[in-house]
Amino acid sequence: MDIDTWEYSKISAETENKYIDFELDKNELPIFEIKSQTKHTLITTRQILEIENNNLKSIDFESIDDVIFGDFKGTVNKPKLSIFRIIDIYGEQIDFQMETGKASIGLIKSVNTVINLKRESLHE
Repeated sequence: MDIDTWEYSKISAETENKYIDFELDKNELPIFEIKSQTKHTLITTRQILEIENNNLKSIDFESIDDVIFGDFKGTVNKPKLSIFRIIDIYGEQIDFQMETGKASIGLIKSVNTVINLKRESLHE
């Protein structure tokens, strides 16, 4: 995975909260970030957050029932940015931005890893 080719996404390696757009808990760590011209999305160890036009939307991983990333494999002229959809435990849908192509693998792995860790901790 060549992260230098990603245009909007990056793996977060910060140990301190340097994300002034978002208020994170003291023990909450950033994992993955997508920053386009209009939106800023952050995946953390606790939640998914996105800000657009000073409007913040977020969801805790404990409230996620399903995630739909879409399928762009083999699509000609696919957009560089798309959405992934979260369905919460109440059936509500929330859309967040995602970069397509190879960067989407980083996003998908980040989200799925946190979801799996949260589910495993519930069964301990």
